Amino acid sequence: MRISRNNFTENVFAYYQQNQLGKDTRGITWSGMIRQTTEGFISNPENPSQQILSDYEAWKATQPPRQLPGSQGATEENKAYLRAHFSGKLDLFQRLDAADTMVEMGILSRDQMLESLGLGKCQLRSISMDSPCIVINGPVGHDQRFDDWTNFFSHAPMMQANTLGQLLDVLDSGLKFFSKKDDTAEEVRAVLAQLTRRVPA
Repeated sequence: MRISRNNFTENVFAYYQQNQLGKDTRGITWSGMIRQTTEGFISNPENPSQQILSDYEAWKATQPPRQLPGSQGATEENKAYLRAHFSGKLDLFQRLDAADTMVEMGILSRDQMLESLGLGKCQLRSISMDSPCIVINGPVGHDQRFDDWTNFFSHAPMMQANTLGQLLDVLDSGLKFFSKKDDTAEEVRAVLAQLTRRVPA
């Protein structure tokens, strides 16, 4: 994620990165972080999913208008648009924008997108089984309101999607998990499989 604006999501992500690097963050407080936020709207800072979506919407409103292809579904022109506009490494809001664009194109539903990325009512978390998992939420005496953010940045599926190819894999895995409650999931997974074969990771 590129730290380019001063919204709450990016401020907390910077705090998380400092902790990951072992830097001293004891001077960073919850109230101080809220005061430092100058862009976007602090809607629900104790709920990462809601605040991230709020900050994403504020970010998206600052982006230049775009002209999507006129077709709906996984058409060749929609696939070409996704490959052209979401190449290389994607920051957090670009990942959301790519998935949101697939919703606009009719490739998947908004609920499917949110659930698969770990932002929905049922929130998926990715934990590697290859090595022992030790979760350290922050320094001794830290404000526990940061813990949900640390959990999100550490384990939410969308944090594993640095490229369009990886994002498609994350969406596919999420749809596989939620397919029992959604009859359209298998059809959408087939579409994502077509896209994945054409997009380098």
